[in-house]
Amino acid sequence: MRVRTLFACGMVLVGCRAAPPASPADSLDLVVAATTDVHGHLRGWDYYAERPDTMRGLARAATIVDSVRRSASLPPILVDAGDMLEGNPLTFVAARIDTMQLHPVIAAMNAMHYDAAVIGNHEFNYGMGLLERASGQADFPLLAANAFTPAGAPRFRGWTMVRRGPLRVALIGATTPGSMLWDRDNLAGRLVIRDIVPSVRTAVEGARTAGADVVVVLLHSGLDEPSSYDTVSTHVPSENVAARVAREVPGIDLIVYGHSHAQMADTLIGSTLLMQPKNWATSVAVAHIDVVRRDGRWAVAGKRSAIITSVHHRESRAVLSATERGHRAAMRYANTPIGTTTVAWRADSARVVDTPLIDFILEVERRASGAQLASTAAFSLDASIAAGPIPLARIAALYPYDNTLRAVRISGRQLREYLEWSARYFRAAPDGSYAVDRAIPGYNFDVVSGVDYTIDVSRPVGARITKLQYQGRDVAPADTFTMALNNYRQSGGGGYAMLRSAPVVYDRQQEIRQLLIDEVRRAGTLRPTDYFHPNWRIEPAAAIGPLLHSMR
Repeated sequence: MRVRTLFACGMVLVGCRAAPPASPADSLDLVVAATTDVHGHLRGWDYYAERPDTMRGLARAATIVDSVRRSASLPPILVDAGDMLEGNPLTFVAARIDTMQLHPVIAAMNAMHYDAAVIGNHEFNYGMGLLERASGQADFPLLAANAFTPAGAPRFRGWTMVRRGPLRVALIGATTPGSMLWDRDNLAGRLVIRDIVPSVRTAVEGARTAGADVVVVLLHSGLDEPSSYDTVSTHVPSENVAARVAREVPGIDLIVYGHSHAQMADTLIGSTLLMQPKNWATSVAVAHIDVVRRDGRWAVAGKRSAIITSVHHRESRAVLSATERGHRAAMRYANTPIGTTTVAWRADSARVVDTPLIDFILEVERRASGAQLASTAAFSLDASIAAGPIPLARIAALYPYDNTLRAVRISGRQLREYLEWSARYFRAAPDGSYAVDRAIPGYNFDVVSGVDYTIDVSRPVGARITKLQYQGRDVAPADTFTMALNNYRQSGGGGYAMLRSAPVVYDRQQEIRQLLIDEVRRAGTLRPTDYFHPNWRIEPAAAIGPLLHSMR
């Protein structure tokens, strides 16, 4: 619920006499600018599509920040809500190839003079070594108040205090505990991420005791969306608690949150202002906090925030200069020819019909793991391979995440539950129309190879798999199979809780993206007939067109 309240002397004004107006010297406008979920989008270039990108990037966000700095009476505070070190060929090259140089994301953020950033879950994807290296290169602290060593000691700084004129501003950070599932191989025995709420409460109390006049909390956590995993069976706290922090932790003036790749310009929960800029530096969120001095103390008298989009903004020369080496290395990597094909491959209909491009991923997973079955999502409907030479970027775009390959042993019952959960992606309305469920991300709709199955989208959720056969025989609940999948899904990510008890039978820590690249290099010429094995379909056939249209 959106509520706005006036404050004076730290107390809510309810039927009391208005305080006298403050003099200019006793009234300050504190500005906080924020980005989140940058995922390596630094410059106006799409490494996957090999074309300019005028919509986003830190270089464009930097000119917004520079403009805010020129107009502000106090130097603005610049913060980021996490997920910066992973996401595209530039971050891959920095983590795996050009590892001895200043990380280009950190170089850009140093050039922009960030004051603090919270550690996001994707910061752990390349291991603690990469995160520690980046943290040591940063001119600003990377925060995580709820991250501890296995012995219980704080692993990172929980908060920092910055000065703006006479004001002392505490910046507190906390990250989603979901990393304990998603990156457990990188964190096991090294890091424990606890519930955000009590850790933030302790940090706020400490900051206020230390004399903070204003408290800003940076959360790599969604607002209040359901977790992508079962918090009960895993005993891992919720990943999306920004609203809960606002409700339950007193003393917070502003929450900047991220993780969900959504956008929210301005809302209040109680007396706490919340804002979320759009991912990939597509926008910058800017908050104005009105602070007044009365009775010898500074107190927040009002607050508001807004979103400024990055589209068409000029790119900062300082950021372009700072990231030039990393950009050139990423371009060389992305443009490297690794094979050829005589036909075009497309993924634009991959969530409604079986396609060779998705079967390519599935077959590579199955062969590498030796599993009977394989699963994957069609991560992007824009993914394609044109006829002719295949640049590495085209294959990398098929699998934009740094997932590793695993295989599990599952029963026939678990397999059916898995497919039914995936089929929730489709929605049938009472009037007979069909569409996808916008509340379910497309990357949570999985396709499975190795079994033949039919999804009847006209049937109720949970009863849509009308045919399920393995080698011509109906799958029985007690049957067992090995199935290849990525580490995120194997941990139950996306709500696939039926997999959590499935024993792992294969795990060599191989990145699926690299396996795909290696397969193209091995094959030389990529042919659909080497991978395409149609095995699933949607019924009724008349639903396919409307479903495809609803995805656009």
